[in-house]
Amino acid sequence: MSFSVEVSTRGLEFDDVVQKLSGPLRQKLIERLADVAWAQAFWNAPRRTGKLASTITKEVGEGEAAIEVLAPYAMYVVKGTRPHIIRPINASVLAFQSASGKMVFTRLVHHPGTKPNPWMQRAAEYARNKAEETFAELWLELTG
Repeated sequence: MSFSVEVSTRGLEFDDVVQKLSGPLRQKLIERLADVAWAQAFWNAPRRTGKLASTITKEVGEGEAAIEVLAPYAMYVVKGTRPHIIRPINASVLAFQSASGKMVFTRLVHHPGTKPNPWMQRAAEYARNKAEETFAELWLELTG
């Protein structure tokens, strides 16, 4: 179960200007905004092991782009979880190291749940807020 956000020029405050852009210029803007969103998602992903951030991908198509997290648990990080019970599946007990470093063996764990962490949405919003600045930089690059 992955989670993704879309990067496009729809709904931007300067949407009328964007709609009048030529295909290649508009595409370049989308590519740049996708780079911004990907970087924000990567650097702001919650890190315990780094696996979550390492599964963030960017796909750029004609007129749109998507930033996706491929880790199977990504949706649980983004949306959070309710309190739940964890039981062993392929063993008779769960084994893990407690915060104090002691090994714990138990038949079930009452997990308190996790708070939502919408870091992907924040990355998309950041890119959206950078759209005009990104467009200005791109325009200066192309017009010299």
